[in-house]
Amino acid sequence: MNISLFKRKWRMFYKRAFITTFIILTFVTLIDQSLANPIFARKIIDTSTFIFALLNIFYFSVGSGLVAIIALILLTIATKEN
Repeated sequence: MNISLFKRKWRMFYKRAFITTFIILTFVTLIDQSLANPIFARKIIDTSTFIFALLNIFYFSVGSGLVAIIALILLTIATKEN
């Protein structure tokens, strides 16, 4: 087990996954809103649907960061300390 890998890299893994997912989902939502029938999110017509879309993007980003932490834990378990 390489515990030092987890101690050094967990913030980087989480931030990278969070920011990447946030940017991609924001872009997809913006493109999706220009369609007649949105695929990803509901059509934003008022404040409540706008907040709902933002919360979806945020929740998916947090979930992606947690998946990255789980992947880092598996890497920590699989590698040896130098």
